[in-house]
Amino acid sequence: MSLILGCAPPQEKTVLRVPLYPYIPDAAGDKFNAMLARIETEFEKANPDVDLVLNPSCFKDDFYEPAQIASSLKGEGECGYDVIETDTTILGELVAAGGVRPWPQLPKNIDWHPSGIAASTHAEQNTVYGVPHWLCTHFVMSRDESVRQARTTSALVQALEDRNTAVPDMAFNMLGSWNLPSLYLDAWADANGLEGVRSAVTTSSYDPEVLQSLRAFAGTCESSGSNPCVDGTYDLEENADLPARLFAENKVDATAGYSERLHAILKSLPAGESPSAIKISSAPLAEGSRTILFTDSYFLGVRCTGECEQAALAFVQYMSQASTYEWILMSEDAPEGSRVPRYLLPAALDVYEAPRLRADPFYPTLAEETRNGGPFPNSGLYGIRKQMRDTLQEELNRPRSAAP
Repeated sequence: MSLILGCAPPQEKTVLRVPLYPYIPDAAGDKFNAMLARIETEFEKANPDVDLVLNPSCFKDDFYEPAQIASSLKGEGECGYDVIETDTTILGELVAAGGVRPWPQLPKNIDWHPSGIAASTHAEQNTVYGVPHWLCTHFVMSRDESVRQARTTSALVQALEDRNTAVPDMAFNMLGSWNLPSLYLDAWADANGLEGVRSAVTTSSYDPEVLQSLRAFAGTCESSGSNPCVDGTYDLEENADLPARLFAENKVDATAGYSERLHAILKSLPAGESPSAIKISSAPLAEGSRTILFTDSYFLGVRCTGECEQAALAFVQYMSQASTYEWILMSEDAPEGSRVPRYLLPAALDVYEAPRLRADPFYPTLAEETRNGGPFPNSGLYGIRKQMRDTLQEELNRPRSAAP
């Protein structure tokens, strides 16, 4: 059948399927529907030849299982997708599984945090496999200036004891097959420096001074003979926000966690209390303070070439712009009047210069606390994390009098 002159068929759009990292605050309480809709609308308006599908309904993979992710990116799983945003902790395993390939270039005109780039780079190949998006590290949140100024575990313990209140000093979930090993590596970096932290990814030996510091940190949670930070109380799914709520309601003196814990805290603050009462600082997990940063990055699937690759490059360029970051961080997807910032850490330093971040009571401090942070190891932990967790949990549960 011949075509009518001047009436060419519409060009088929390039479909780009992208699961986004899910462990961020759901600011609108709508399972991210409004956030996803705005991203798709804005991106497709600027890129009309692309059909962006975020969080495809068929997606069932675990974001921390490299074999599953690699299988899907290679087209072997039940759900094929082209790009995935996940933790660079498993970068080495993703590369080894053959599911990802290097990005041909990074988004342009972005002032990246060096740690995000380092975490997204395969060290042996010296090749960038990830486009950084979010950073995170451990913080302590309190209402006390002495706690904020504490830069060693012993100083933190003393500052909390000096408060001498009727409530527990700390609430913080230290467990989990990733949490506890990550805390150990963070503490190791605090004690020994950032350069050699890869050597601490091992089950053959543990630094006794680091273990002692972690026991002291965990001890701040003890109350009436129990320790909910390490006995599983806070590790229950239904208690995920319990430490933040307890702190917001003045039922504990401090809490710890990633910066986005501020989102849950501010949502639970008593009426009339100003957010400015909250003080935040990098968590001192040993007798030193060196910030180690985790990174969530976009990984390019091995099959995403040609037009798919061009669509993927356009997508990460859009997501890396300060204007995109700003509205996501300021929770513009939530109804006006009930917006609480997500308090995620952007992997692009220029985002901190956005007007609303500069005017925010916390973002300037978050920028300062993390500016010199180094990267968390991006391989090796996946295979030993559960063994590390079990050993470390046993160490933390030992009576202090029995500790070496």
